[in-house]
This record gives sequence, structure tokens and C-alpha cells, in this order.
Amino acid sequence: MNGQILGRIRDFSSQYGHDIVVDGMKWRYYRLGAGPPIFWLTGGLRRAAFGFAFLECLGQRRAVIAADYPPADSFRPLLAGFEAILAAEGVERFALGGQSYGGLLAQALLAVMPGRVTHLLLSSTGPADYGRAWAAVDDLCVFLARMLPERPLKRLLAGGLLKVLSVPPNERAGWEMALREVMDHELTRGDVISHFAVIADMIRQGVVRPGVFAGWPGRVAVLSAENDPTQGQGDRARYEALFGRPVEMISLGATGHTGALADPAHFVALLEQTLAGEDGQ
Repeated sequence: MNGQILGRIRDFSSQYGHDIVVDGMKWRYYRLGAGPPIFWLTGGLRRAAFGFAFLECLGQRRAVIAADYPPADSFRPLLAGFEAILAAEGVERFALGGQSYGGLLAQALLAVMPGRVTHLLLSSTGPADYGRAWAAVDDLCVFLARMLPERPLKRLLAGGLLKVLSVPPNERAGWEMALREVMDHELTRGDVISHFAVIADMIRQGVVRPGVFAGWPGRVAVLSAENDPTQGQGDRARYEALFGRPVEMISLGATGHTGALADPAHFVALLEQTLAGEDGQ
């Protein structure tokens, strides 16, 4: 029973996965469905196939593209990979979504290609308006990731991810098994370093900053749960200051940090309501 989640992740990867090499870096991404395109950036586990149920549901009405993250040490290689994937799939304009860590990357991607994004959808994430002092915090995390033995390092990261994993109780053992399998056999020290190094680079480069979105005409929607420990009460004001416009706040109820895993159909229904009327722009 516990292995069913892992089996579905592997089946999704096998059915929809594609491989591409960009500037010598190997990428894996997923393409499914048909309709208006949406590019979805996954969270800190770095493996998009964990969202199999939500992505398959979203693919009933849309062409869905989602990518795993390679162990890049700065934002530029990720940007090059995203651009190459979109080019390979012939996608010029798209809705852009991001969950948790992927929401930070989505804000940066919008900042550098505003003319291609019709709508920004953020879930369980925060404004990427970090001051430069935060780069030093990420640098410290990079240093620790380089110095700690790999097994304890992975255990620390897995522990942090498990704390915010919100799934139905009868599925939790299966999700935990799948997460540990990926941590033990797929992710490397380089992935942990990349997690922090990319954000530090984004901060230093000033990729996301007030004013950078002034010329973008799209809408911003933020989905968050009332019991998500990563969300702050001041996030809405920060978002609106960053984007220079009202931000649509959508409640995920009490589904926690990973609402897309907790209730995929409900999560996608909220996305579709938000995107109604935006398609074709």
C-alpha cells in the first residue's frame, strides 16, 4: 500500500517525461494535456512528478509543462533551461505558476520575460522581495551544505520537508516513503547547495525588485492555506508593493502547505476559476 504513491510518481515520469540537455546540464521535464499552456514550477523537493495527481487534473483542460530542477549554482542556468524547454514545446505565451520554492522562481522568471506571461499563479509561497542581507543567510546555508556529511545533510532537508507536508492521513506513510526514496537515491549534495545558491544569486542580481513588474499588464493570484506555517500576515501588502497592483488572494482552507497534494481536484478548480477569462490573451 505504501508503495502506491511512489509507483504513481514513477508511472507519471515514464509516461510524460522528456529529457533535454542545455549548456551541458541535463534536464527532465513533463508535458501533458492540451489547451492553453501553463508552465508550473515545482517546490523544494525539486521533482515535479510528485504533483502527478494535480498535474493530471490540470492537464484535462490545459497543456501543462513542469520541470525538475538540476543542481545549478546560479539563476542563469535555470533561466536557460526554462527557455529551452518552452522552445522545445513551441510555447510562446503561457500562464505561469509556482508552488513554494517554485513560487520564488516564478517571480524571477516573470521579471525577465514579462512579455510572455499572461497570468501569475503563486501557491504557498512568499514575495521574492528579499533584501541583500538575505543573500548572506543563503550563503551560510550553502557553506553548511558543503561542509556537512551528505547523509545528515539530506536528513535535515527531509525533516524540513516532512514538517510542511500536508496530505490525507491515510496517504501520509506513502508520501513519506516516496520523499525519502527521492532524498536517498536521487537528490545530491549539489541539489541542496543549488536550493540556496540560486536564491542568493537572484538577490544579488536584483532580479526581483519593486518596479520591475510595472510594465507587465497581467494579474497575480496567490493561493494560501490558513494553517500553512510558511505564510505571513503581511504577505499581501508586500505582494502589492512588489507588483504595484492589487493581488487576488485565494483561500485553500485548512489544506496546509501542500494543498495541491492534499486535495488536487479542489486545488485545480481554484486555479481554473482564477484563469477563467484569461485564456487567449
